[in-house]
Amino acid sequence: MKKNRKAVSKNEMMKGKWKKQIMLEKDYTEQCSEWMAERLEALIEYMQYGHAAIAYMKQDGTFKLVKGTLVGYEKDFGKQYDPMEIKNTVVYRDVEQQRWMTFKIENFMEWRAIV
Repeated sequence: MKKNRKAVSKNEMMKGKWKKQIMLEKDYTEQCSEWMAERLEALIEYMQYGHAAIAYMKQDGTFKLVKGTLVGYEKDFGKQYDPMEIKNTVVYRDVEQQRWMTFKIENFMEWRAIV
């Protein structure tokens, strides 16, 4: 007998994984972790075509505000950017330093589009 399984999109699975990771690492509420996961998804989607101001905490506890993008990812890495491959860190191109950087999912704070 087959079990009824709720159809879940890849994006929902990805956000659910991020939410759990944030809750475990930061001891945040489910609501806060879900908000962060949704903001991360929106950031990654936007950075594939534009520049964003990204706020996060470095592992040493210092605040970081950067201008980041994913434009050029395919050219530099020889493959399309796939958010499903994100395990613990989000990769981005630091526009000012002109190099690829990362931040930990649970250290993300907020982002805004740069137009």
